Amino acid sequence: MLSKKEISVMHCIYNACKRNKDSCILSDEFIIQSTPEKFQLNNEKVDVILNQLEYDGYFECTKSERKGQTVNVITLKPKGKAFKRELIQRRRDLINNFFWRMVFAAMGAGVGFLVSMLLKGIS
Repeated sequence: MLSKKEISVMHCIYNACKRNKDSCILSDEFIIQSTPEKFQLNNEKVDVILNQLEYDGYFECTKSERKGQTVNVITLKPKGKAFKRELIQRRRDLINNFFWRMVFAAMGAGVGFLVSMLLKGIS
């Protein structure tokens, strides 16, 4: 399960790669600017998140030098290409889980009400 920071970084990478046939060249600064300020990312945190996402099999990342600046050459793997679908599926599971919890809570309340009414009627 990805953290919110990882999801935000992966969303940035996914969008950039989809515009360029599943691969892109991104600087750490671009990734930092593309994510919300509330995460307060810096170059070290971005490197850690990129390593974690690469280890999880979302993409291949190679550090390179371009015009005196370090950039990340990123190529999506199949799991990275399915990132959007994974987010949709996770949201669907969350809504489904919430729905069934509410159904069972209502059933429990109904049964509790019926039992209390039966016990009041007996005594």
